[in-house]
Amino acid sequence: MTELRTVTIVGGIIAAASGVAAVAAVVMVFAGGFDGGANIGAGLVLMLSVPLAVASGATLTVAGLLRLAGRRQPRTTGA
Repeated sequence: MTELRTVTIVGGIIAAASGVAAVAAVVMVFAGGFDGGANIGAGLVLMLSVPLAVASGATLTVAGLLRLAGRRQPRTTGA
């Protein structure tokens, strides 16, 4: 596996984990009922998902930049 593919896969995995955490937070809010109080557990899960989303965005941005850098380098032939 190349470095570019590895970075892209890691970014995708982090993005998926962030999405799962955000969906879990929404489910926790609606499953907890509306009694007028704050759902602390859902808030904590949502606070976990935001840094994961930022990290996945940064990782996928790096992967995109690596791909652009790879396209700009002239390919040398052995002939």
